[in-house]
Amino acid sequence: MCTPCSRTSTPEDCEYTDKQGRSRSEILEENIARVEARIYELEHPEAAYGEPVYLHYPYLRSDPGEVGWFSSPEPPMEMRPALVDHFMNFASEVGFFLNPARFRATALDAQPAGHPSRPIPALLTVVYLWGIHFSGKQSLMAHENVYLSRAVSQVSTALSASHPQKVIQTIQVEFLLSYYFFACGRFLEGKYHVSAGMSIGMVAGFMKIRSSTPPENDKAVWFSDVDAITESERVEACWVGVILDNGWAVALGSQPNVTCPASVLNGQLDTPWPLEEDAYEKGGYAPNLRSSSTIRKYLNGDPPSGGDFYSTRALFSRAIILWHRSNDCVGNWKSNMSRQESDKFFHRFAALDGLLEKLRNDLTPPDQMSNRTPAKMRALFVTHSLTYAGFLQLHGLFATSNTQSRQKVLNAALTIFRMVSSIHLGSRTQFINPILGTIWIMASKVLFDDLAAMKTQHGRAAPPLEKERELQAVIEDGLRNMQPLSGSCVLMRYQLHQIHEAYQAT
Repeated sequence: MCTPCSRTSTPEDCEYTDKQGRSRSEILEENIARVEARIYELEHPEAAYGEPVYLHYPYLRSDPGEVGWFSSPEPPMEMRPALVDHFMNFASEVGFFLNPARFRATALDAQPAGHPSRPIPALLTVVYLWGIHFSGKQSLMAHENVYLSRAVSQVSTALSASHPQKVIQTIQVEFLLSYYFFACGRFLEGKYHVSAGMSIGMVAGFMKIRSSTPPENDKAVWFSDVDAITESERVEACWVGVILDNGWAVALGSQPNVTCPASVLNGQLDTPWPLEEDAYEKGGYAPNLRSSSTIRKYLNGDPPSGGDFYSTRALFSRAIILWHRSNDCVGNWKSNMSRQESDKFFHRFAALDGLLEKLRNDLTPPDQMSNRTPAKMRALFVTHSLTYAGFLQLHGLFATSNTQSRQKVLNAALTIFRMVSSIHLGSRTQFINPILGTIWIMASKVLFDDLAAMKTQHGRAAPPLEKERELQAVIEDGLRNMQPLSGSCVLMRYQLHQIHEAYQAT
């Protein structure tokens, strides 16, 4: 972006080219290649620095001399349906946004990898990677590292290929890889893949789909007219990116790649709220729908300008946005603020608290939703948890000094644990969005601190009081129902271990 456009905060209007007259797509490919090269360095530090010291559970490694099905570009034809279906069972938990029916049909097509009728090789490989992981079979999982290395290598050159769906499918690969790295506790690699996916999406125009003020003369690839299903994939890519970018920024204490500051009008996300999957299949958005400042309007309490404000993905997105904004709000608190700064802070605080209350009231309990599927139930459960995490984040700052904040924090933590028990989460699913581990740690700290205070107040040697026994029962029921998910991924196993250790020390 050129300096004048930078100064006027209009990145999407920039028509700058270098002296060689390279197109924006060529510059994009060069920039992404540079990012991917850096990712490769991070994932293969031994290439430059010798054997690495692992700060996470290393992958099981196969014998380098061993030759088998995993050495081929794809698994044998007879294995592919099972791996794809293993993936599809939990695809929504790890950022999958493509149309499931279309993807499955093309993934299982008999054409060779690389054929334009099939997904790009990197996407097939990362789907097989997740399918192997979700299979739960050690004989398959022993080869996860082969598919991980292959996916990372393939995505680094995906944009230079001639595949007709290379842009959106490369974004999909980046998001699936980022979830995989996060689930493995490899946060640096995960953040780089989020950044790569968001960068490609922003240049492609996924923040400006159906925008009421699209940039003039912009060559972004996603402003062309397409069918409802293709448009749905682009819209879903945008909102999955928002969820991934904002959620893990809070979990890791970092800044998201896209912030959409209210002061930058042209930097707003204009893409409408996402619809339910069946609504896309029935035609999607009205032909004349135009949308603008979707997130800004939501945070300001203004009516939405387009889409389904109450769809499963929209509710999830709203919860993630409020969690992130609550974290950002309390991060700006200072004890020595001026009167003007204090008024501004508490105005924002009250607005976020009101939005959280509204969202909480908008949510149906997971076991009471209509037309529910396992994926929708999981999504709604995580959305509930994120909403209460928003309360924890916002009111935690004042929980020790304000009675109302303390009660909201305690109620939120209790609700998070009780929800896990009420639906018997551990016996209902073998995998769930790994962001939940962070939320459970937040909630457990509140409950453990409250339990410790009770014990100290009446004496640790004395028999527990009724209120103490009730709290212990909530905690232990919750932990018992969380525990089966410790086998879902490295990160969840580590976080649940930390929670159990903290409880034993209480």
